[in-house]
Amino acid sequence: MFRRTLGKRGSVSVIGAIALPLLIGMTGLVADYGHGVLVKTQNQRIADLAAYAGATVYNTTGSTDLMTAAIDNVAALNGISSTAVTGSLVTSPSGDGSQAVKVAINTSLPVYLASVLGGGNQIQVAVAAYAELKANAQGCIIALNTGGTGVTLSGGTSVTASGCAVDSNTSVTVPCGDTITTIAVNYDGAAPSEPCNGIQPPSGHSLHIVKALTADPLSGNSGVTTATSRLATVAALTSPGAPTVPGGGNIAFAYSVSTTQSEASADGCAASYASDTWTLTCPSGGTYNFGNITTGGGITVNFNTSGSASTTYNFNSINNTGTAMHFGPGTFNIAKGLYTGGGTTTTFGAGAFNIGEGAGACNGGGKYSICNTGTTLSFGGPSSFTLQGGIYNKGGESITFGAGSTNSYVIGASSDGNAFYAGGGAVTWFSDATGSGDLFQMAGNLNVASGGGSCLNLPAAAQHDINGYFSTAGGTILGAGVYTVHGYISLGGNGGGDVTCWGSDVGMYGAGVTLVTDGSSLPSSGSCAGAAFCLAAGYDNVTLTAPSSGTTAQLAVIGPQSTTNTATATFTEGASNTSVSGAFYFPNGPVNLSGAATLGNGSGQCLELIGSQVTLAGGSAVASTCVGSGAVTSTAVLVQ
Repeated sequence: MFRRTLGKRGSVSVIGAIALPLLIGMTGLVADYGHGVLVKTQNQRIADLAAYAGATVYNTTGSTDLMTAAIDNVAALNGISSTAVTGSLVTSPSGDGSQAVKVAINTSLPVYLASVLGGGNQIQVAVAAYAELKANAQGCIIALNTGGTGVTLSGGTSVTASGCAVDSNTSVTVPCGDTITTIAVNYDGAAPSEPCNGIQPPSGHSLHIVKALTADPLSGNSGVTTATSRLATVAALTSPGAPTVPGGGNIAFAYSVSTTQSEASADGCAASYASDTWTLTCPSGGTYNFGNITTGGGITVNFNTSGSASTTYNFNSINNTGTAMHFGPGTFNIAKGLYTGGGTTTTFGAGAFNIGEGAGACNGGGKYSICNTGTTLSFGGPSSFTLQGGIYNKGGESITFGAGSTNSYVIGASSDGNAFYAGGGAVTWFSDATGSGDLFQMAGNLNVASGGGSCLNLPAAAQHDINGYFSTAGGTILGAGVYTVHGYISLGGNGGGDVTCWGSDVGMYGAGVTLVTDGSSLPSSGSCAGAAFCLAAGYDNVTLTAPSSGTTAQLAVIGPQSTTNTATATFTEGASNTSVSGAFYFPNGPVNLSGAATLGNGSGQCLELIGSQVTLAGGSAVASTCVGSGAVTSTAVLVQ
């Protein structure tokens, strides 16, 4: 029994002697593994920090040398030798086409207890981190459509967007001979086509090309919504009615002195004649009723020029074919139009002018409330104008409406659809309408389409409402405010170009201006056919600057918002020296430049060009400055 018991204990001792080294080794493995996991976690943290630091430095400088230095500094501060860390610029593992800074750390970890099993004295601990360079450069040339051609250049064209991105939700096409200069390109179709490396960053910057969908930056913008909602109001504008006037006697200012004197006396006034000049006086503050007022050749009429502003005059019509007619201030109700003949001068003092449509055709055309074929027609101010049948200013003639800043305009359409028509060489000045309750409304077309060489100054007003198209061929100065056009906007569509107006060369100039068009009507022929906005035919020196504050701040041009209206915005035929500062927004229509047209070369202008697609051809060019900082304001994002 005793010997048997010793045998069992001896067996246990032998097993224990065999197992003890294994247990010790396993304990060592566990300890060494735990230490390795801890070191790997620490190294991963250091790699993440180094990758983020390297990406941040590269975003700012575009220098791989400075990026590497930043990585090494972070590693050294955390006890990692520079020989154990490497940094490189690679394609991001996220697969979105972005670049990433990769940091790899590989350190040796000594092992102790595990070596009793015959393992080595060291194990390698390797980690890697990727910090993706997320380019957040603000887009200033944007093609929103997820179909179509995106951003397309051809024929020796260029896009310069040195401080911002070029974005396309389909492709970007830059053939040999064309260039895009930008800090970032975002695309969401096939990779950009640039067989001759036509996409380049500006000097001193890096280029980021990223596959990413670009959202419409103005979708839901309150300024756009407010501006376009007014189109319904403008589309409903109608012409005011003609004033109703009591009958009165006709006065023919001519050489029959006794007849004219008796006619004036019958109307409650007195008339005298000397040296081909008639002087009519009426007691101040009354109401005077007249029929038709006419003048003979060589006659000058001073019509109550010293009268008071409280005087009211009712006329059936006024027709000046003499030398000159001068009216004092007051309220003027003219049932059947004001007509001036060739070579005449006609002036009115400040007042309220309510004028119906003329009885006959103006210069062989439609019936207008004001038909100016004389040399000069002017109205003092501030004044208000309610015109049933619009304004006609023949080529080479001049009209001045009002003075000061508190004028008001409600202008209906003539029988040919024009609320305002000006011929070649005509000069027209509308004084500002910025007082409380002042209006600028046209219930017909603003038509200077054949007015090459003309000058037009439109007033500053909170709202400029035009129920018709806006077409001009001469120099046009836009007073500050929003222009809401129920129709198209055409600059030079029928020819014409910039003009010297009031001492400045101008095609169109507007500061603090927003143009809104719904493209409800479109030109049917010519270079502007089918365009809701068109600048054509050598129409140079166009400067539009959006308001810096208010509801439409930073919005320069707003195109049709209906997805069913894909009318274009067109810049063509040598239209040059065009500067637009603010957003040019055609979300549903293509923006096309051709024929050496240029857009956006103004000093300090900040253009954001947004279309369904953007196409440049035939030597055209687009430039945008001061959108963004000139560097990609991106952030580094750890992706792996």
